[in-house]
Amino acid sequence: MHSKNSGKTWVLSILAETLMAMGSAGCGGGSASLAFLAYVANLRANNVSVIATATNTAVATVTVGNGPVGVAITPDGSAVYVTNVASNNVSVIATATNTVVATVTVGTSPFGVAITPDGSHAYVTDPGSNNVSVIATATNTVVATVTVGTFPVSVAIQQ
Repeated sequence: MHSKNSGKTWVLSILAETLMAMGSAGCGGGSASLAFLAYVANLRANNVSVIATATNTAVATVTVGNGPVGVAITPDGSAVYVTNVASNNVSVIATATNTVVATVTVGTSPFGVAITPDGSHAYVTDPGSNNVSVIATATNTVVATVTVGTFPVSVAIQQ
């Protein structure tokens, strides 16, 4: 979603919500309450805001690389992958702590990102180098680079 304000464009990436099971203590008989978090890439601030959707309040800010634009969350909700267009890398945020646990160098100007349904790989579009970087999420390393058409910006993975 793009939002225009006074000629400046901010990119909001709420591409997925993550389930966080809150502790069952005090929830009555072991049933867990569920809370949803939205991860928002703040392009000019070089960080990601974490929003609790139940209260619509920012609960954390995570510093990432330069120019974050794309956001994708692993199916198990344990990690968030953020493309950083100006630093040519992907920040990996652990959702349990909302801290960056890995930075993966990819192609030029990474933009879009999608996670496979089994959570094993992240696919990152690199418009500046006309390719897609494939990251193995178990090791957070690039395991393949696929040449594609000119200036790829989006990616989606069929289930």
